[in-house]
Amino acid sequence: RIGSLISPRAGIINDMTDSRRVLLMLGCSRASERGMLRGIIRYCRFHNPWILYREPPFYRRPPFHAQSKEARALTRLRERGFDGIITFAANRAQLETLVPPGFPSVVLPIEEKVPGYCSIVEKADEVGRMGAEHFLDRGFTRFAFCGYDHMFWSRVRQEGFVRRIRQAGYAVHLYEPPGPPDRLTWEAEQASMADWLRSLPKPIGLMVCNDDRAQQVVEANKAANTRVPEEIAILGVDDDEMICELTNPPLSSVVLNLEEVGYEAAAQLDRQMAGRKALKREIHLRPMHIHTRQSTDVLAVEDPIVAKALRFIRTHAGRVLSVDDVVEATSTSRRLLERHFKEVVGASVYSEIQRTHIERACQMLVDTNWSMSDIAERCGFSSAVHFAVAFKRQMRLTPQQHRRRSTTT
Repeated sequence: RIGSLISPRAGIINDMTDSRRVLLMLGCSRASERGMLRGIIRYCRFHNPWILYREPPFYRRPPFHAQSKEARALTRLRERGFDGIITFAANRAQLETLVPPGFPSVVLPIEEKVPGYCSIVEKADEVGRMGAEHFLDRGFTRFAFCGYDHMFWSRVRQEGFVRRIRQAGYAVHLYEPPGPPDRLTWEAEQASMADWLRSLPKPIGLMVCNDDRAQQVVEANKAANTRVPEEIAILGVDDDEMICELTNPPLSSVVLNLEEVGYEAAAQLDRQMAGRKALKREIHLRPMHIHTRQSTDVLAVEDPIVAKALRFIRTHAGRVLSVDDVVEATSTSRRLLERHFKEVVGASVYSEIQRTHIERACQMLVDTNWSMSDIAERCGFSSAVHFAVAFKRQMRLTPQQHRRRSTTT
């Protein structure tokens, strides 16, 4: 149930007066926020039916200068009838202005981590590492990253990406904006970004901190007259379907456990509102899988034998494959294929077959409610038992655990 931000206790139906009143400083314009809101609402349905308040839409708000001081500043939260808050906060100074000490809260920090609060933060390295693996699996040897220097979550993703690429023995080209972000319009930045894209060695795998930024990169790429994905393959984060499908070509993106995070945030806030300590100081955003679209649907492999083998494996990822099938498809000897594969991919042909099957299964576990047997059959495994063993060996958790992590707390 959504109420007014300004006067939460006004006009409340009597049978709801004992419900917790929670202020959600989250929007609906981005997939990341919508995902967390879904998790919060799901928690409320199965636990305490909170009364939820969100900032009214822009067309219901008076001009900023006409708003009262109380409407502009969210201090005195408890006096105004709120029992808890889930909010973004740029930094400690802003958070201390917004939330009084000890007030039940869950925070999404933007510019810096804020110790002492229950916070939604990213697990170090994981998102960036998954992005790096995505490009390494496609045979790239040149890499770049574009983010926001003033956003700590962007820096975390960049560090994870750079660390994994350096482990593989390569360097990363980093985008540096031409001026301070608060003084830089997109019109001014686009030309600078286009010049940077033009200067990059090709082909190259470019990871971007989120889908909003990736859309800007795609537009700057058009100004640079470089081809996506043939010259620059672009990967975003959040899997915001509207943004990903609006870009041309459609944008590949890392899918995060947003609904799980929203559910856990609600659970930790509920504990605080009941007078108990939060069990977790950090609620971790984690990558689930990559939704591959046209912007990275390319193989940057110069070795023709390996390129043909990888293309065959990906094209036939839905059926049982043997190394002999790949040997036959490439019209070469097994010994020669394995040698080329080891040199280019750094793994055996069988390992790549297994990895491709597991990658397909990860997406099906999240996107469908199919049984383990159905998924095993559709992902090239001879049986559900074989699927479960291979999945746990590679992912270090069972298929059921992967599905639960994606859909529940």
